[in-house]
Amino acid sequence: MRKIEKKRLGDLLYETGMISKDQLEWGVQEQKRSGKRIGEVLVEKGIITEKDILGALEFQLGIPHIDLDRYTIDYNIASKVPENIAKRYKVVAVGIDDNKLKVAMKDPLDMFALDDLKLSTKMDILPMIASGAEIEKLIGQIYASAKTKNIVNEVEKQIQEEVQKKAQQEAEENADAAPMIQLVNNIMQRAILKGASDLHIEPFEFYVRIRYRVDGQLHEMTRAKKETLNAITTRIKILSGLNIAERRLPQDGRMSKNVNGQQVDLRVSILPTIYGEKTVVRFIYRTGNNFELQDLGFHPEDYDKIINLLKNPHGIILVTGPTGSGKSTTLAAALKVLNQDHVNIITVEDPVENMIEGINQVSINTKIGLTFAATLRSILRQDPDIIMVGEMRDAETSSIAIRAAITGHLVLSTLHTNDAASSIARLVDMGTETFMVGAAVKGVISQRLVRKICPSCRQRHSVTSTEEMIYKIKAGTEVYKAKGCSACNQTGYKGRLAVHEVLVVDSYLQDVISGGKLTSEEMKEEAVGRGMRTLWDNAYYNVLQGKTTMEEMLRIAYEQ
Repeated sequence: MRKIEKKRLGDLLYETGMISKDQLEWGVQEQKRSGKRIGEVLVEKGIITEKDILGALEFQLGIPHIDLDRYTIDYNIASKVPENIAKRYKVVAVGIDDNKLKVAMKDPLDMFALDDLKLSTKMDILPMIASGAEIEKLIGQIYASAKTKNIVNEVEKQIQEEVQKKAQQEAEENADAAPMIQLVNNIMQRAILKGASDLHIEPFEFYVRIRYRVDGQLHEMTRAKKETLNAITTRIKILSGLNIAERRLPQDGRMSKNVNGQQVDLRVSILPTIYGEKTVVRFIYRTGNNFELQDLGFHPEDYDKIINLLKNPHGIILVTGPTGSGKSTTLAAALKVLNQDHVNIITVEDPVENMIEGINQVSINTKIGLTFAATLRSILRQDPDIIMVGEMRDAETSSIAIRAAITGHLVLSTLHTNDAASSIARLVDMGTETFMVGAAVKGVISQRLVRKICPSCRQRHSVTSTEEMIYKIKAGTEVYKAKGCSACNQTGYKGRLAVHEVLVVDSYLQDVISGGKLTSEEMKEEAVGRGMRTLWDNAYYNVLQGKTTMEEMLRIAYEQ
């Protein structure tokens, strides 16, 4: 890399013909007026793009460009740059070459930044060009991780100084102490910023492990000394309104947090274990999701089937699958399709996870007797056209929902079953007469979530003969394998998609159900014979489309 010339960015852009003389003069004046850098001013005005700036610097000055989304960052090296310097100049240390610190910079011509970096790190600096957005994203991750470690150390130090106090007093006082407040806030904030669905605080014999779940997989965030457990748990109990003195029985609570303007509901579960209380916090993003039905990954044939199911004026449509399989998201997307000015839609949920404008949504509260069944009875007196029941948990709720479906209402609900066909047997097991199930049920959507392969690092792969026997995909077929990069946290996967099977209850299947003569397996065979694509079929389809992997497809088979 040749030596950087001390040239202003505006002059460089002018010399390369990217901006005119008038634009340069305007940019200089606007820079003086706003206090911003000239590059920011020109980009905001739309005269150039950030990509133009990166290209000009790389071509004219020979400063290498680095794509941080595809680069694995060593956090120990990155932390050599103080947080205030990194944020002030938008820089991230990415490596060390011959005792020189390689630094990704938004503006590698900023001599003040280069001087401050050299002074603060006591190393010579090798600048590289990177996108400002990528740098800001990494800065948040790098220093949040370091901050957590520092807070953990501070908490542990404080706990050690107070070991002679009584256990209960220690827990209460430490829960209100500033370091503990910071620690609990920090671990929750980090999990939310990563889009986690759950946070786990797990006690073991000599330490406390803190993990978060993203895309269905748990990742370790940090570990703390065992002595911090009571204070962490007590702090969370205080926030969620639980009994801090009760440590022998499970407890459930709720709270809310606002993180970067995003409102999040937190459902807290405390469970006594042999090494202390384990805490699991589930994050429910109150802003809901922006998914439309067509965005949920349905096979085109299945999408058409669901649209036709939703046109039914009455009957019941079920969405089935295990906990965390995206049933609520599918229901919310279906409700958006049904949400019209001329229909009255009321939902009863535990809790309301997706706020939808124009729909009356009720959150149950079992402590005061506001159960699914009790609320459903009241809803039927509210002249509804469409009812959504968050979950049919018991015989009473399912009976009311079935009767509502038969008497002129369209009802949407969920069940916990392994596949679409077994939902019919589940309703019968809950005490509903077979003829009522046959008359009411119009269709069942069963679904699972699979991890989406990371588009940044996926690798083409030709199916081997051994894999053909395992995955039932013809040898030589081109698919994709997961690899792992910084964009996907080295997992090879980024995000999730749903795979479905859609059972449409036509007049023939209605008679079969009413007769009650077929087992779930036989019912599934009948449905497949009448055109139902199974979960495996749709997972197979997504593998061939390059959206997921054979390994994820196989996991679907074991979950059924």
